[in-house]
Amino acid sequence: MQEPTFPIGGRMRRFQTFAVITVLATIVLIAIGSTVRTTGSGLGCPDWPLCHGRPYPPFERTAIIEYTHRSAAALVGLLIMVQAAWVFTKHRADRTLVTLAAISLPLLLVQALLGAVTVKLELPPEVVAVHLTTAFALLAVLTLIACCAALGPARRLIEGAERRSFTRVATIAAITTAAILLIGAYTVATHAGFACTTWPSCREAQIPFFSGERLQHIHWLHRFTVLGGAAIIGWVFLNVHEMRSAGRMLQRGAHSLIGLYGVQILIGGLNIISGFAGVVRVSHLAVASAIWAVTIAMAFAGRYHGTTEAAAAPSTARDGTQGARV
Repeated sequence: MQEPTFPIGGRMRRFQTFAVITVLATIVLIAIGSTVRTTGSGLGCPDWPLCHGRPYPPFERTAIIEYTHRSAAALVGLLIMVQAAWVFTKHRADRTLVTLAAISLPLLLVQALLGAVTVKLELPPEVVAVHLTTAFALLAVLTLIACCAALGPARRLIEGAERRSFTRVATIAAITTAAILLIGAYTVATHAGFACTTWPSCREAQIPFFSGERLQHIHWLHRFTVLGGAAIIGWVFLNVHEMRSAGRMLQRGAHSLIGLYGVQILIGGLNIISGFAGVVRVSHLAVASAIWAVTIAMAFAGRYHGTTEAAAAPSTARDGTQGARV
C-alpha cells in the first residue's frame, strides 16, 4: 500500500531551491578560489577592495581571474544574506534554521576579512590555510540550512538504536573529513602538494616521515589521512547498506559519498601524474568540497524523518524542531 504524502507549501519549496543554489554557488566559489591559487593570481589585484586603485580590473590575466573571484564571492555573500533575511522573516519559528542562519552571517564577515588580510599580507601560508578552512566551515553551515529546508519544518527525530548507530558513524566520518580538509588546506598553502612527483610512491621521500624534508612529511601526512578517510567512508557505506530502513535518500547519499571519494583519490593521483595541471588541481578541491557537503548532510539528515515522512510515521519519531512551521 502506498504511503500517504503531505506536500510542503510552495513558500518552503522555493526556500529549499534557494538553499541548494546557495550551497552549489559556494562550492563553485571554492573552485574559483582554487583557480586563483593554481594560476598564481592571488595578487592579481594587489589592493582590496579595489583592483589597482580602480573598481574594475585592468585587461590582464591574473587581475581578471582575481577580480572574478572577488565578484563571485560578492554574489555568494549576497545569496547568504538574502537567505538569512528569508529565514528571519519567514521561517523564524524553526529555531534550528534561525540559529544556522545567524551563524552564517559572522562566518561570512570573517571570510571576507580574511580575504582582505590575505591580499594585504601578500598570501602568507597560514592565512591562506585559515581562509580556506573558514570557507569549508561556511559551506558546512549552508549545507545544514539546505538540509533543514529539504527535511521541512515538521522534521522529526527518528528513534531507535539503528539510527543512533548510523549517526555516530556519520559524525565520525564528518570529523575525519574535516581533519583531512584541514591538512589538505595546509598542504595547499605550504605548496607541499608539489613535494612528491610520483604516485602512489614518492620519489623524493621513499620512506614516509623518515626520508625527505618537511614538505614531503606534510605531503605524506595528507596521503595517509586520505587513506584513513577512505576506510571511514567505507564504514558509512556498509552501515547504510546493512540498515533495514535506510530510505532512498540515505542510500543515494552513501553511494554518492563513496563514488565521490573514489574519484577524489584518482584525481589526487592524476594531480601528480599530470604534472599538477591546473584543471586537475581545481577539480581536486571542488570534489573535496562536494564530499564535505555530502558528509555533513548525511550526518545531520540521517537522524530525521522529513515533513512528509514524519506525518506518515508519527509513532516512530519525535519532534526535533520545537513546533516549527512555515
